[in-house]
Amino acid sequence: MASDLENLTKEFECLSISHCRMLPNFKKVTRMIKGLSINPIYETNWCDMPAEIKLECIEKMELNERLSLRCTAKAERSLVDSQKIKFDSWNNFYGREEELNFVHGGDSNKYFCNELKDMDEAVKFVNYMKKIGVFEGLSFSLEHPLIDNEHFAGDDGLFTVKTVEFSYCNVDNMIAILRKIRSGVESIDIGLSCEISDELAEILEIPQIQDVPYWHIYSYTGTDCLHKVAQMWIDRNSKIGSTFQTLTNYYETITDSFEEFSDHFADRIVSKSEKRVRIRTNNPDCHILLELGVNEVVTIDFFIQFFRFMVISATMKESEYDDNCKKWICYIAPEMQVYTAGHNYTSTLNFEIFRKL
Repeated sequence: MASDLENLTKEFECLSISHCRMLPNFKKVTRMIKGLSINPIYETNWCDMPAEIKLECIEKMELNERLSLRCTAKAERSLVDSQKIKFDSWNNFYGREEELNFVHGGDSNKYFCNELKDMDEAVKFVNYMKKIGVFEGLSFSLEHPLIDNEHFAGDDGLFTVKTVEFSYCNVDNMIAILRKIRSGVESIDIGLSCEISDELAEILEIPQIQDVPYWHIYSYTGTDCLHKVAQMWIDRNSKIGSTFQTLTNYYETITDSFEEFSDHFADRIVSKSEKRVRIRTNNPDCHILLELGVNEVVTIDFFIQFFRFMVISATMKESEYDDNCKKWICYIAPEMQVYTAGHNYTSTLNFEIFRKL
């Protein structure tokens, strides 16, 4: 059908007044018109539409429209559920106690919110979103443990997502969700109030953490995080470009994390300065670079410390290091963007934000 229309269009484009006197062309066009099959026009009767037309319609539907269709056309629910839906903007699962909410903000000022009080129904909805959703970004703030729910634990579906963020999230939930993320995730952010010191070893065993190009822990209270992440990368022979960031409270740290890292890998050190340590891995082509975020604002004796790890090429020269740490500090802690040298930090810094440090 499409090719016939294209050919017909080309024929008409070629016709001119002089061409109209050319009988062969007119005969050819007439034959093409007679040979065209015209698709039927479907009005409002969904049942009369062929499956391929229905799929095209479903593909263009928003989430709430699909959910409505699932309820009104139960006989074709599998057809509705067979189509993926892309969520290009922010999406958030959040809840506490016996409730769960999903909020999606569309690109055209569209807003969808689904609040579910029954946890079984809520978890079924989460599983459904795993099945149909292709997410640009997902945020989880869930206090009620999902792992206690048989519908979540027994479902083998995986989230397809580019960026994942955990904030004020039950640690068991976070670990369970991490295990249900499809490979290919590009960024994992473990944010506010996610105290994971006791579970770090378990988290480092999760394949999604081991393979993600970038991840960070917003707040870590122990001193073992740095060398444990580095050791995981060494054992995994992680790719060049792999990056990890974290920040710790300077005054509550029993020993300096930077020095502890240096001591732990003393036999691997390639070079060391006041704010960098570079170590060898088991791969002669790769090194690991630990950087301490220090500038005119975040000084050595600042009450929080920012760290960045990167797997780098063994041939990288020190002259190629990026001395502007403000950019990567503000990536993990955007609130630092507003602080400049000379501020009175004890009065201007939002301690509510940093209360878990």
